[in-house]
Amino acid sequence: MKKSLLATLFAVMLLSALPTYAQNPNYDVGPVWRVTYYQLKPGQGEAFWKDFRENLKPSYEALKKEGIIHDYKVWTNVTTDGPHDWDIAVGLMFPNWAAMDQGDAKAATILAKHYGSREAMIEAGKKRNDIREVVASKLAHEVMPK
Repeated sequence: MKKSLLATLFAVMLLSALPTYAQNPNYDVGPVWRVTYYQLKPGQGEAFWKDFRENLKPSYEALKKEGIIHDYKVWTNVTTDGPHDWDIAVGLMFPNWAAMDQGDAKAATILAKHYGSREAMIEAGKKRNDIREVVASKLAHEVMPK
């Protein structure tokens, strides 16, 4: 009896010592964003937007419907800082870090359905390299100030 009581007290002590998850006196944590910045290759603006309408938007909508992402946004850069600056940014909003990590396998299956096969999906990705190049890819944790 004494050993089980000590073991229980020890377990309670360890659990109470764990920090509370992501509490901050200045803000509440929100979703996680993956924002990828692209520079379009010369003369490829129409090709980018055609691919976005036909492939990326339907893919993002399917991922949203399945709950893998909560939302997506697209931005255009109206003020460039130099010749290698970004033109288009695409942000995918995940509900949390775990959803971002765990969604890859499920997302690949959903996207392969859109393209008809995994091979077609990979080929479409390769063709995008002729249209644009990645300038940067950033993770941002959205917060709501208190």
